[in-house]
Amino acid sequence: MTSPKNFLIITACALAYLLTFQLNTYLFSSFEYTQEVSWVFLPSGLRLILILLFFEWGAIGIGLASMAVCYFNQIESDMVTIIGAGFISGFAPWLARLVCIDRFKLDVNLNNLTPATLLKTSAVFALMSPVLHQLWFAWRNPATDFVQSTTIMAVGDLVGTLIVLYASKLVLSLFSPAISNKPS
Repeated sequence: MTSPKNFLIITACALAYLLTFQLNTYLFSSFEYTQEVSWVFLPSGLRLILILLFFEWGAIGIGLASMAVCYFNQIESDMVTIIGAGFISGFAPWLARLVCIDRFKLDVNLNNLTPATLLKTSAVFALMSPVLHQLWFAWRNPATDFVQSTTIMAVGDLVGTLIVLYASKLVLSLFSPAISNKPS
């Protein structure tokens, strides 16, 4: 059973993911290869941040938001595919987090997160989701071009992740002087 705090985290993560998806559609719809695959995908960067910060609660929010996006934008037509795609949207970054903790000895509290580790972590996140999504879509619709769609989706996820990370760094650098100069 989730506490009110966890419910709030799930809801906030879902709303943030939905808004980022809409922003990505608005800004980068001309970069789409297909409706599910884009050369730039900002929500990938948000997935990284949400999973690193909120673990399974972020994954649940992402998964629910992804199901809503698929359903309301009619990206997929059947509920099994929609539910599977939503599950993968939350599960893949959660799994990537576990891989990074194990492989890169990433501290669960992110205490040892360096720029190099963050870049390697971004690459794992950008590969895990496209591979699992495209396996799912290929199983549901064998006519899909697995290799090309996976490659483009991975590039789009990595580009989107890097844009989000650098934009976050810029925003934090703009506000950090104001925060550090604030009287206690």
